[in-house]
Amino acid sequence: MLIIHAYRDGWPLCLGLIGFFAVLSLAAWYLRAPRLECSLKPKGIFWACLVFWLVFLSIVTTLIDSPYLPLSKGAISMLFMVAAFAGLPLSLPPLVAAVWALHAMARGERVRLSSLLLLMLGAFSLGAVTSNMHDVLWCGIITHGYSQPYAAGDDLVAFYFVANWFGIPKTIQADYAFFGACMILLVLGELLLAAVSLRRLFIIESHK
Repeated sequence: MLIIHAYRDGWPLCLGLIGFFAVLSLAAWYLRAPRLECSLKPKGIFWACLVFWLVFLSIVTTLIDSPYLPLSKGAISMLFMVAAFAGLPLSLPPLVAAVWALHAMARGERVRLSSLLLLMLGAFSLGAVTSNMHDVLWCGIITHGYSQPYAAGDDLVAFYFVANWFGIPKTIQADYAFFGACMILLVLGELLLAAVSLRRLFIIESHK
């Protein structure tokens, strides 16, 4: 399978992705910041997060529809890609924070900032999983189950930028099979980060 070839040919980038999520997961589990142990009033958190979520999601869904704007076609395409692939991961944290704050209000409790940040990190990671799973499945379909190479286009410009850091040749990185293989590692890393964040959140809340 081309996935194995991708990991062989792009091992610096693959190790970089693994190391990135390993560091983030270790930080989510072990990092202690006394200033984050303060508690906040849930009412303000609820309304701030709810309003932000409504406005943000309205903008995201509008941009996904590629509205008529006084911008170039390339700029419209870039806004569409950002909204389509980053919209869901970025919209989940304020939504779950609003629900968490609403639950705290119902129980007459304050919201611990450290718990709220862990919850939002876990929600963002799970949202990123769903977004990147699209890439894994789409690349698998277009490459016939990662069995045939398929030249990638300018839609991977952000990926090319990162791949260049690790010295991956253009002939290797500009292939949807290679991109999909890297997205598999990204999904696994995001699942790990979500699991660590939510597990630590459970431990903190169970010992209140």
